[in-house]
Amino acid sequence: MKDFYKILEINKSSTENEIKKAYKKLAFKYHPDKNKSPDAESKFRDISEAYDILMDADKRRMYDNFGYEAVSGEMPQVNPLDLFQSLFNVDFTGLGEGMHSNIFVFSDLSSMPFSQIKASMKYNIECSLDELYHGTQKEFNITHSVKSNSGIGKKSTKYVINVKRGSKNGDNIVVKEGGNYIPQLDACEDLVIQIVELEHPRYKRKDNDLYVVEKISLSEALTGVDMYIDHFEGSLQVKISDIVRPNQMFQVFNKGMPIKHDNQSLGDGNSGSEKDFGNLIIDLQIEFPESLGEKQKEYLKKILIHLDRKPKEGQLVHAYYYKDKQEVVKELMNEEEEGIGCIQQ
Repeated sequence: MKDFYKILEINKSSTENEIKKAYKKLAFKYHPDKNKSPDAESKFRDISEAYDILMDADKRRMYDNFGYEAVSGEMPQVNPLDLFQSLFNVDFTGLGEGMHSNIFVFSDLSSMPFSQIKASMKYNIECSLDELYHGTQKEFNITHSVKSNSGIGKKSTKYVINVKRGSKNGDNIVVKEGGNYIPQLDACEDLVIQIVELEHPRYKRKDNDLYVVEKISLSEALTGVDMYIDHFEGSLQVKISDIVRPNQMFQVFNKGMPIKHDNQSLGDGNSGSEKDFGNLIIDLQIEFPESLGEKQKEYLKKILIHLDRKPKEGQLVHAYYYKDKQEVVKELMNEEEEGIGCIQQ
């Protein structure tokens, strides 16, 4: 009969937190992709089964009262590798026989805001928008303090992060007790590895949509646009048949950022379905001519609709350029915000 407490090297009064710590220690030690001893796989399986039973209050009660047979028959078997992956998000595969114990490979990052994570050691990995579009792998070393026989020492740990396509600024991994050693607590703080999205020279990102500014002539605005846009997938030929008015934006469906799915590993790529992408938003800015000749004006009057303005007697005055409307709106909004601030004070 299997003794789950002996397998996890704990006693029957151990708390859930103590069970978790014991599982983490032994699971990392006997993971079959890390430990090549003949009995590693069977030990890893037993460790996972013990954790699965003892972390479930009902299963643990049945085991304590009636023994292993009470929980081994009808209950579904836990997949040891799936359990390990779900708890630690670590993947040891692909590192070869000589993998060092100070190398950790993470197959994805979560989207939990850093503000919701308790105070921890923080490490940023910078990713370009191009890298986040296609997916990438980042390798780096982090030096942190550890407890040693002489007091506090230093240790360098290598991390390999698989950044899935569609990952966002702020996506992170929390490495439990992977940070600096805190003597007052006699424990290591957590390590938070977080993506920092670098600014792109042309594209802006909002969630899964991409925004790009394109200039068009007045002639194109009135008669139609046929232009080429440099995209992460190559050149896109974009056609717009509608009349384009000032401050209008147009969208191309499914040409934004890939949408990352939680159950998708880095090697999977996207499924290829168009619903797996955001949209491309094109901000069209119409470039008006600086001036027109008299003949050009007469010609435009003939082909374009002119408002019928009835002549009236009055003083003749000339109007000159003041500001763009967007500037005025921005100034008004700033004034409103300042006014609200004064009221709150």
